[in-house]
Amino acid sequence: MKFLEKNHFMERSMDENPQEEISAQDWDTLLSHHRGMPWKLLYEMCVELSFPIVEGQSKNPDFLMALKRGILPSHPQKTWVPVVPEGVRVYLHPTLAGRIPVIECESDLDFICLQQSLVYRCEPLLVPDSRGATIIKNYNNWARVNMHRNNLTGNIPENPALYRDYIALLSHRNYSGIAPEVFGLGSDEWRQKSLILRLEHEAAHYMTQRFYHSSKNEIHDEIIADFMGLTAVFEDYDPFKFLTFLGLENYPQYRPGGRLEIYMPTDNNEFNFLCEILPQIVQNITVYYKNIGCDRIKMFHTLCCTSVADMSKGNFT
Repeated sequence: MKFLEKNHFMERSMDENPQEEISAQDWDTLLSHHRGMPWKLLYEMCVELSFPIVEGQSKNPDFLMALKRGILPSHPQKTWVPVVPEGVRVYLHPTLAGRIPVIECESDLDFICLQQSLVYRCEPLLVPDSRGATIIKNYNNWARVNMHRNNLTGNIPENPALYRDYIALLSHRNYSGIAPEVFGLGSDEWRQKSLILRLEHEAAHYMTQRFYHSSKNEIHDEIIADFMGLTAVFEDYDPFKFLTFLGLENYPQYRPGGRLEIYMPTDNNEFNFLCEILPQIVQNITVYYKNIGCDRIKMFHTLCCTSVADMSKGNFT
């Protein structure tokens, strides 16, 4: 199908040596002010945390003004207080394209609240069990705005790089909602591996953005990100695990609730076609990965440069 032949990673020239963004240096400074309780930094960064999570909040004029200008209501409500404060970790994670800011939540309630506040704009929308992490792109970080405001005028910096962030929000959920016994693992071991999988998955999305200027919520991106996560945790690439994450462990039968439905509606021919070809794609990836000596970084770039349609044919660039 034509939608699988397009490769959005090839629409612009690759940046072969992206430098670490200035945001990482700013986060270093901000985190140094909150040693021991890094979650308190979020109150300085995130105006959304001063508004309750209620239906219609995203259209509230006061809320929109806060997002646009950083102006809070006269009596702001701190609606998020961590359920497990010591379990909210805020840090920088290294990638090949520089460090990326991470907000990690041990408590599921904390993850859901931050997802609804920062991603759903304080709307009480469902956070499905299969979603354990989110990349928040182009986020207006008001702590950084205030770092770089014009001292004379108080104006917001003209350069968006001085305040817009790319942040990974992580939970401690089982990866893709998969129970540990499916892979023959203990609960604690699978939670630990799930966290690393999730962290490396989101780091891969950041890397595609920095190297190839694109990061989308599409199956091509997920093939790349799950590859990087799986090989970081298990060293080898396991097609069964990847298919299980998507809901295709019993392909061609699809398991409702699998992660594949996050990227495409289930009630169309394109979804059914993906279910048919994904098993062949992961087998082809497995063979090619071994042929290049299990070089993760080379495979990362190869997957970015190869369309999903070509992956299904075993034609890797």
